[in-house]
Amino acid sequence: MPFTRGLHHVVLTVTDIERSADFYSTIFKLTVGQDDDSARCMWDDVVLLCLQRSPHAPIPNDRFDENRLGLDHLAFAVPSRIELEETVATLRALGVDTAGIEFDPDGQSEYVCFRDPDNIQVEVYVSDRL
Repeated sequence: MPFTRGLHHVVLTVTDIERSADFYSTIFKLTVGQDDDSARCMWDDVVLLCLQRSPHAPIPNDRFDENRLGLDHLAFAVPSRIELEETVATLRALGVDTAGIEFDPDGQSEYVCFRDPDNIQVEVYVSDRL
């Protein structure tokens, strides 16, 4: 039996909660919870994603950088290539830069990679693991 049943939630610190909530809810079709000045959570049947303002004084003009300790990127699983195609269409309609559907030889799967409004790298992988 596996130790975990999956990831419970992810909290991202963002510069603009409304902008990021619109971004993630549009791409992933997440239900957005009640408005709050300091945090907003959204979900579907599998994932709980929360966005928060910096809990302390934010660093002026800060942008995400995977070369710092902490998060490198965020990857979501989808069941088939159809969802990847839908993701690419949504990203292009929003003007979000993406190379489209790519193949990861290490993970042996197709995926789509893009950046959120705060430069956090987001990936969507075809996976049957969960």
